[in-house]
Amino acid sequence: MIKIDSAPAPENKMAIRRPGLKKKNDINEFSESVLRGLAADNVPSIPSNYLIYFEKMLDDQPEEFKKHVGEAIQSQHEGVAKDIESNFRIEKEVRQSLMQIKGMLQSIALIYKNLNVMKGIMRRHVDSLDNNVNLLAVQNVLNGFNSDLSKLNNLMDKHIEVIKANYEEIGKMFKVIEERSIHDIAYDVYNKKFFISTLQDEIDAVKRYGYNSSFLFLKVRDEFLGQVKSLKEQNNIFKTIAQLLLRTSRRSDIVAHYGDGCFAMVMKYTDENGAKLACSRIASMLSNVPCRLGDSEYKLDVQIVASLLSKNKTIEETVSRALDKLYENSTDEQPVFLTNESE
Repeated sequence: MIKIDSAPAPENKMAIRRPGLKKKNDINEFSESVLRGLAADNVPSIPSNYLIYFEKMLDDQPEEFKKHVGEAIQSQHEGVAKDIESNFRIEKEVRQSLMQIKGMLQSIALIYKNLNVMKGIMRRHVDSLDNNVNLLAVQNVLNGFNSDLSKLNNLMDKHIEVIKANYEEIGKMFKVIEERSIHDIAYDVYNKKFFISTLQDEIDAVKRYGYNSSFLFLKVRDEFLGQVKSLKEQNNIFKTIAQLLLRTSRRSDIVAHYGDGCFAMVMKYTDENGAKLACSRIASMLSNVPCRLGDSEYKLDVQIVASLLSKNKTIEETVSRALDKLYENSTDEQPVFLTNESE
């Protein structure tokens, strides 16, 4: 898995880090260097921030030390997932359950419809026997059957009212879930609403603590997408992008579908150099993704715009500025990084 490293430059951290840690008893020393790194960057020493810095600074350590730390972490039996990740999975399960309920109710409605059709068929048969005295006995049987069927139909009318009421309640529940949803069901990443919420939280944190965080927008270039005639093929391309972004991102990054095939990523504690490095790696990987269009095979062509989060801009200004750059008719082959000075 490719890791996007946005930790502070090693030359700026020589007084904080202790490279070359190899021995088992050096884990404590390394842990203390992580705390010093947080303090040097003016980042609060809370558990979530410590975990992010621990992972980033561990990337600079020798493989032997990394292996030892990995074994130590594995032995701790960490079984508690983050609340957001847990909600993510639960939401997917609830969605699937609701779809099953919806399918069941549709089947019940179809049964009810078929009973009405059967009643109509029986009525036509009874009408055809009205003038045939030789079949009086048969007509009596059919009349009795029709009477029973009418009783059943009346009972079904009562049941269907209950089903309709339940269906409306399920619909209301589903609407509430949609409004609170953080999951994009099409691409298995976070959705636009969660991205905006996370971006706002990061802007607030940048204002409060003064550390760096970045974000990026990514979409397939219009000229390339115009060659993809099938909506199914377009959707497969978008799914490929989503999965690659998930594989290349850190655990602390937020990958989201912003809408209409445009993807976004929030990169916490990532400065300009780290963001540029992340963009270059993503662009390089995506450019090597083969896409078959008809009888020909092409390399995926994407546009990427990234920017630091500014404490002097609102979230509306931040997002609008990046999207304007992304959707302008640009011929830039390399990712574009917006600096605060370019306003």
